[in-house]
Amino acid sequence: MDQIKIGKFIASMRKKQGLSQKQLAERIDVTDKTISKWETGNRMPDASILLKLSSELQINVNELLTGEKFLSEEIPSEEYMARSESNIVNLIGELDENNKKNKGRQIGTVIGILCIALAFAGLIVSSLPVGRIIDIFDMPTMFYLFGSKFLIISFSNRFHDYINAWKLCLPGTKLSAKEIQASLQAIKYAGALSLTIGALFALIGLFSLLNYLKTLLRSDPALRRLHYLYSIQPS
Repeated sequence: MDQIKIGKFIASMRKKQGLSQKQLAERIDVTDKTISKWETGNRMPDASILLKLSSELQINVNELLTGEKFLSEEIPSEEYMARSESNIVNLIGELDENNKKNKGRQIGTVIGILCIALAFAGLIVSSLPVGRIIDIFDMPTMFYLFGSKFLIISFSNRFHDYINAWKLCLPGTKLSAKEIQASLQAIKYAGALSLTIGALFALIGLFSLLNYLKTLLRSDPALRRLHYLYSIQPS
């Protein structure tokens, strides 16, 4: 299903009816931003809205999902039926893929929140005498990194593809070419995200360390005298 082609077709038919994005949105009870996403090919109309949208654009659902206007009498009935069946199969596939991505988003969000909760728990435990072992591995920061990454991946709707990428490491896993491509994109996104968040945390840690040393230098008389002696320039 060519979303770009369908989006351009929706825009063309909307303009043919003399409707703005806002006017069409009001008629079918969606936002004008949703119309914009359809027309740019970033999103497909939900199945529940197809009939209403087709009616407002004065086309049928088959034409909408094909991305072109045609009359059933202009093409052989076999071809018309083939197009209809293909559109139905593609629509079911799109709905199934969206359901998987929504489930992945929910799972990723839960994992992200859990990781951040564990980071807070790690901070509490590390303040106890028994928690000094945890400081060796800096568990709170690790959980913050994982939690932040999972949340961002989930909200970008890539968590399902990210999990599929890890499944490829397992023997016997079979994915379609489209799923493999989406998984590779998710891995690239996750890698760039890890580097960005890691660099941000490193900068925060560096500033915290410099601030701590500055405070320590001001509060310790011995260190203050040592700093003064080293700062004296020889004549």
